[in-house]
Amino acid sequence: MEPPNEILLTEETIGRSAPIRIRQPEGTYHLTPASRISLLTIGEHEGLLSGVGIDWGCGTGCLGIAAARIPTVQQVVGLDSSGPDIQAARANAELNGVAGCVTFLHSDSFRPYAEADRHILAGLEGRVDFIVANPSASRGDDGFSLRRRVIAEAGSFLRDRGLVCLQISIQYSTARIDELARDNAGYVHEGVLGSTVWVPFDLNRSDLRRQLDEYAAEEQRGGLDYAFGDPRDGGASILDAKAAIELYRESGTSPLTQWQVHAFRYCAHATS
Repeated sequence: MEPPNEILLTEETIGRSAPIRIRQPEGTYHLTPASRISLLTIGEHEGLLSGVGIDWGCGTGCLGIAAARIPTVQQVVGLDSSGPDIQAARANAELNGVAGCVTFLHSDSFRPYAEADRHILAGLEGRVDFIVANPSASRGDDGFSLRRRVIAEAGSFLRDRGLVCLQISIQYSTARIDELARDNAGYVHEGVLGSTVWVPFDLNRSDLRRQLDEYAAEEQRGGLDYAFGDPRDGGASILDAKAAIELYRESGTSPLTQWQVHAFRYCAHATS
C-alpha cells in the first residue's frame, strides 16, 4: 500500500511560523485554494478565535488543527460526513500534537451518526464561540446550499456574539452572500476576513467545469446570476456563468474568481 501523501503547511500558507503536517490517504479530501485561504485567514486573525470552536466539514482536519493551536482556543470539534476523512483527521491531530483538544466526529452537518457522538455535540449547544467552515459546492442546486445549511443550523450552538468564518468564493455573487444574514435571524455579515487575488477558476479541472455548467443551468432556470472576473481586463468586468462558458469555449481561457472567507456574527437575542 502506498503511504499517505503528506503536506507541510508553512508560514506562507498558514500565517504562522510553526508548520502543520497533514497526511492525506488516497480517497480523502485534498487541500484546495479554498482550504489554503481558510488556513491563512485563521493564522492572520487568530485574535478573533478563542474558547470552543467547531470545524464544519473538517475533511482531513487542517482547519480544526490550525484553530486548536491558537493559545486561547480550548477545544475544537470537527464534523464531516466522510468516514475516511474523519479517520485521517484524527491521525493528523496526533501527528500535530493537538489530539487532547480536538475531537473529530462522523456527522451529517451538526447531526453525528453515532449516539455517543450526538451526546458530545449536544453538550456544545449554546457554548460555541466560533465556527470555521470550508464547504464544497453543493450538487443539484445553485451550489450554495451547504453554506446556507452552515448558517441556518449553527445558531443553536453559538454563544451570543459567536463568529462564523465561512469560505465563500466570489463567483456566488453578493446577492447570495447577503441572503445568508437576511434570511437567518440573528446574523450580521461583518465582511471579508481573507481573500486571494483574482485567480483562474481553472476549467481544466473537471470538477470546476462541472460546477460552471451547473451554474449556467441555474441561470437558465431563472436563478440569481453568478459573478466571475473577466480575465481580458484583469477582473474589472464581471461575467455571468453563461458568458464565462462562452469565453472558455472560444479561447480556452478560464474566468477569474477570488477565494474568500466571510465573517458572520451571531447575536442570540436579535430578531431580524
